[in-house]
Order: sequence, then structure tokens, then C-alpha cells
Amino acid sequence: MKAGILGRKVGMTQIFDATGERVPVTVLEASPNMVTAIRTLEHDGYTAVQLGFEDVKDKHLTRPMKVKFEKAGVAPKRVLREFRVDASVLEGLELGATIDLGIFEAGMLVDVTATSKGKGFQGVMKRHHMAGMRATHGTHEKRRNPGSIGNRKSPGRTFKNTRLPGHMGAKKITTQNLKVVEVDTNKGIILIKGTVPGGRNALVTIRPAIKGQPAAAKTES
Repeated sequence: MKAGILGRKVGMTQIFDATGERVPVTVLEASPNMVTAIRTLEHDGYTAVQLGFEDVKDKHLTRPMKVKFEKAGVAPKRVLREFRVDASVLEGLELGATIDLGIFEAGMLVDVTATSKGKGFQGVMKRHHMAGMRATHGTHEKRRNPGSIGNRKSPGRTFKNTRLPGHMGAKKITTQNLKVVEVDTNKGIILIKGTVPGGRNALVTIRPAIKGQPAAAKTES
């Protein structure tokens, strides 16, 4: 278990690799995160590191949060997240330490977590990719309907998990095994191949892939 980093989604663009092939990438901006708390097995029952992201003014904090940052001796942060890590990762870490994009390198795989775009209330064709009915003569206002959704008198109800219209998006989504194309620690920017959840300026969590790094990725990096 390794710590990750918090950042913001800037948008998508494209770059060209050494062979001239076009690579679609998502640009993520991640300023250095600050260690605001350290959880130990003896004191908390588990091992984790809490990171803070984006400075915030004191007037936007509650009194308990102000006291928390004062005791930790760190500048107030807008976003706090905990990362479960092994005890060995905590060795050498102290409050106020910074973690930047230097923990990543080109070629490695990462998992990116964010809140997906909200789509509001949607029908079954957009929400579940249903085909709909044929738009032929005799079909009346049923072209985009889900069709039959229950049995007869027995059991006389709609089964759970039936695909129906409803709220779409605005959920916590994790996209796994995305390849890091380029890392610029000076500008605080990381380029990741493919798409990641969320819209522009969405808060994202980037961490090393939990399913491990393939030998090819290690060799390339």
C-alpha cells in the first residue's frame, strides 16, 4: 500500500510520442501535498497518512479545524484525504512534509479516483444503453421505453436491480491501470494516457495501481 496525491483535472489534449503516434492524454495538475496527520498502529489501530491539498484562509475554517492545523504546525488546507499505507512508508515522514509528483514516473500505472459528471435524470437508452423499440407504424410513444419490468401476479413486484430510468452520474469512480506518459514536477503537471472521471477542475486522487506494475512498464520507466 502506497500513498498517492491529490490534484485537479485540467482537461484533455494530445501529444506525439517518439514514433510520431498520436497519444490522447488527460492533464492533471497537482501542487505539492502536505502531510497533516500520521496514523500509527499503536495510537490509531491502523497505519495511514493524511494529506492536505490547496491552501485556504482561516476565515473559511471551523474552530476545531483551526486547532487541528495549529497543533500539527501546518498551513490550513482546503481538502484532506487519508491514504492507507504500510508501516514502512511512515518511516521518515513527519508533519509538514510535502509529497509531490516525484513519486510517479513515466511508464508506470496509476489508479485515478474522482466524481463523475452529473447527468441528471435520464432514461434507459442513455443510462443503460438500451436499443429502444422500432419506430414503425403502430408503435405509439414507446420507442424509448424500457419495456416490461415485472412478472404477473406472482411475485407481483419489480425485481431489485432492474435497469430503469433514474439519476445518472455524480458518483465516485475509479479508473484503474492508466499509464503515466509524462511528469513535470516543476510545473506540477502529470499527463495520463486516456480519460479520467470528472469534469474540468474536478478533484482527483492519483495513486500507484493496486494491481501492480507490469514488467514492461517497469522496463520502460
